[in-house]
Amino acid sequence: MRLLFYISLFLLFSCNTDEEIDISENRVYVTLQGMSHVAIVETNNLQTIEEVSIDLSDNGMMSAPHDVAVDNVNNFWFTTAMMGGKVGMYSSETNELLSSFQINQMPALLSIDIDNKTLYVSRGVSGNGIITNIIYELSYANGILEEIEKWDVGFDYAHGIHFDNVSGNLFIVSKTNDFIAKINPNEPQVPFQNPLLISMDEETTTNHTIPVNRLRPIHITSKYPYIFITCSAGEWSSESEYEEIPGQVQMWDIESMNLLAVAELGTYSSPWHLDISPIEDKIFISMSGGEGENGSDDSGVACLQYSNTNDQFYLEEVWQTKSPNYGEMHGLTVLSDCNGNYYVYASDRTNGNIYKFDPYTGIELDSKNLMSMDMGTMGNTRTGGIDIYSPCKD
Repeated sequence: MRLLFYISLFLLFSCNTDEEIDISENRVYVTLQGMSHVAIVETNNLQTIEEVSIDLSDNGMMSAPHDVAVDNVNNFWFTTAMMGGKVGMYSSETNELLSSFQINQMPALLSIDIDNKTLYVSRGVSGNGIITNIIYELSYANGILEEIEKWDVGFDYAHGIHFDNVSGNLFIVSKTNDFIAKINPNEPQVPFQNPLLISMDEETTTNHTIPVNRLRPIHITSKYPYIFITCSAGEWSSESEYEEIPGQVQMWDIESMNLLAVAELGTYSSPWHLDISPIEDKIFISMSGGEGENGSDDSGVACLQYSNTNDQFYLEEVWQTKSPNYGEMHGLTVLSDCNGNYYVYASDRTNGNIYKFDPYTGIELDSKNLMSMDMGTMGNTRTGGIDIYSPCKD
């Protein structure tokens, strides 16, 4: 009888570990880069639902997942393993690894064309012979990751990446070159035409082969007919001059690629990731702070409102929430639930926290530390990209 009792317990707990996640519930995905995990977090109270171990390395090194992107329609999620050199595709229902694709050198950020089941992959840090001017276009239409095209964007550190579902164009920015690359994935690749290269700083250079990084564009998103780009900027010097350039967000016209408006957030704000409000003409930005006079006191989250009045375009600050308790605010995403509510979530890559903010006031509503207590060292607290699964998000 005792043997049967223990067998019953074993079968009970074995079945529980294989339960599928309820995909009718909202949740946040956060990469835990120092632990090679992706945390799946409940959106209301920030409790961890599950931690998925990311094993996408063939050389015994940590995978170091950097970004995460969620396909809410087809029920997949994806992550980049910067150290492992791969992109992984997972089931949203079971969190099982379904497919992986070898990129080798520093896969970084992700953007999805959900309608065509296409994934775009940018590149990480440059240097040490790493090739970072190539971005990958991968299909997952057949249930596995398959290469469609490799795009040469014409500049190194092709990092910030975003696919605009309305125009069908892909946009890329580089932290080491003040240029935007605009790609039509449905047209042949032609140097200087597709991708089309647009200088963000024509006073300094219109030559993409000269690495000028006064603005240091980091991340990009869109809400047609606009694209929005974060520029970390900060201190910049050349042989003849020195400048302190405020971190900023730029608003561009998708079709004409004209600069429409700029909002400055502070010299040492170092704006990073950004996302669009699903119900208002607002954008939200994470600010990692900097090494200037105020240091990480400039780390936090900001909200900007964009508008067009008689062809006069405006990008104006609504609020900023900053605190010396924040380390380096990094990943950011916005949730709109099925009841008309929405919230802002941000990850802090130096203390391992996730934060929840009120989108109207900027008030911090909740925070949780995502690091396992038994992981030990501070090196494991590095979080990265963040995205939302919601049955109400397209």
